[in-house]
Parts: sequence; C-alpha cells; structure tokens
Amino acid sequence: MVGWGCGKGNIMDNWYFIPPEHIEGDRAYISDPNERRHVVRVLRNKPGDVIVFVDGEGWKYEGIIARSDPEVVEIIVETRCRDEAEGGVEITLAPAILKGSRMDTVIEKATELGISFVIPMRTKHTVAGQGSVSAHRLDRWQRIAQSAMKQSHRARLPRVLPVLDFEILIEKLPEYDVAFLAWEDESQANLVSTAARYSDAKRLLLLIGPEGGFDRQEIERGRQAGIHTVSLGPRRLRSDTAAIVALALLVNR
Repeated sequence: MVGWGCGKGNIMDNWYFIPPEHIEGDRAYISDPNERRHVVRVLRNKPGDVIVFVDGEGWKYEGIIARSDPEVVEIIVETRCRDEAEGGVEITLAPAILKGSRMDTVIEKATELGISFVIPMRTKHTVAGQGSVSAHRLDRWQRIAQSAMKQSHRARLPRVLPVLDFEILIEKLPEYDVAFLAWEDESQANLVSTAARYSDAKRLLLLIGPEGGFDRQEIERGRQAGIHTVSLGPRRLRSDTAAIVALALLVNR
C-alpha cells in the first residue's frame, strides 16, 4: 500500500533515480546498470534494506529491497510523497556554451540550486569549436544533472534541451512570464530589484553570455524583444560564476 509520508529518506544519504516507466504499482525496478552496481557492489544492499529513490517527476519514494543482484534490483514501494521544495516556479537557464568542464560545473550547480531546464545557447561570441554539441555531450550533461539531483536530494530531474541559437531562443520568449539577461555593462537595473517586480511569475528564463560577453546587437535585440538586462553586482564575473550567482539570487528572490 503506497502512503504519503516519507520519513527515513530525510536522513539517508544515498538516493537513487528510477524513471516512472520502471515503477509499477507497489513495485519498482532499478534498470540502470550503474545504479544497480552501486546498490549491489558498492553499498552491498541486500533484501530487507530500506532504499530511497525519486522518479524525476517530483515524487520521492521509500521502499524495501525484495531482490538485489547484478541482474535486477526489485523494490517493494512503501511510501510516496511529493517534493514540496520544488514549489511551482520553473526556471530555465540558457547559458552560452562554455569550454571544457565549465559547462559541466554550471549544469551541476544549476541542478543543485533548483533549475528546471537548461538550454545550451550559441551566441556570436561563442568560442570557435564550441557551437556544435554532439549527442554524446548532451547525454553527458543530462547524466551530470541526474547525479546532482540525487546528491542534492531533489525529486525533479532538470531537462537538458538541444542547443539553440540566441535568435531562435528570442522567438520562444512568449513561453515565459519574464526573461533576464545578465550583462556586465548594465548600470541601471540589478537582478534582485528587477526580479522582485515579478514575484508572481511562474516561468522564468535566464540568459548568461559567453566569456567574451554578448554582442551589442544581441543586447539590443533582446531588449527589443522584452528581455530585462540586469547587473549581478560591481564585479566582472566569469560566465560559469555568473550563472551560479544569478540562479542563487533568482531562487531566493
């Protein structure tokens, strides 16, 4: 019988991810080989042990392991509860594609901070060679988000969406209640005070530029489309730092 109170999960360090299609009534099955290995080989969980998992759609579950071996981990679901910490606000982060591990860091920290979607963005100043993103790299970013979701005890999995050009993203602005663009040369408006005027907004878009900054034409194009250019403070921040700072300010607005 599935209940609604989740207690033990709050004090258990290791959470797992089981997508909804592998949860059937009061049974759940860990299908991912890496997750199974962690249960069986690393933590050596055995039948009768309590396990906590999330479905990536906002639900947290607690259950008892019924079978634990390299082929299958079967769980008897005992309780299910909604992750109330997610709230009703969706923040989409659109960071310009960054070199090397910096993009990995942005996605990891954005997940920890409560992001809902990530749209890697191509801009005029995107570093040569970074504009084309392989399916393998997108999959890697999604796996980073999955790992960060579990580590930060979230129940909702952020979605890493396909790469979009700045101009194409502008066309999607009607999908959001408000959009902010962090710009180092903005002197009239900061993110905190501007976001405070939109406290009722439920779908937010945040654009972060590349290391070389947004092109001036992109700034003007964004403003004309209704994007709010905002300052993050007196310091000039690297793109990965700017993304983390801006998100922290938005989620705590």
